[in-house]
Amino acid sequence: TLDLNEWIYGAGIPENIYLRDSDKFKKVEAQVEQFYKTNDAKDLNTADWTTHEWLHFIRQLPTEDEKGLMKKLDNKFNFSTSGNSEILAAWFEIAIKNGYANNILPNIEKFLVSVGRRKFLTPLYRAFKEKGQLGIAQNIYKKARPNYHSVSTQTMDKLLK
Repeated sequence: TLDLNEWIYGAGIPENIYLRDSDKFKKVEAQVEQFYKTNDAKDLNTADWTTHEWLHFIRQLPTEDEKGLMKKLDNKFNFSTSGNSEILAAWFEIAIKNGYANNILPNIEKFLVSVGRRKFLTPLYRAFKEKGQLGIAQNIYKKARPNYHSVSTQTMDKLLK
């Protein structure tokens, strides 16, 4: 039974939460595993994937790209030029974290100059900063800042100082 008091007034997530199990995400995870084993993107079965499945796939990628996986995936799926901002943001964040960003820096800069939502900006600028590339982040931000809302600039000013 649903304990409304616990849900509304309690701390954290209640004990009686219903956890869903996604077959689609399990299939995505199987594709990620296959990709790691074969190191080849051509055999991935992604034909009917939605944005959520693509995001789940991207978020499973390693933050250390020792095998050149990012380039293989980008060549196959053109993530760096996606028309979907959610996919671009997730792809660019993992690209920055694992050192692939230098290969696609113009794409990342174009994205950061053209979007203004903090949900996209903060993870990318933070990833640059954490990766020791604060100078790159600051240079992009200098170009992009005039296009950002004041709420975004307050956050980025503090992050990139």
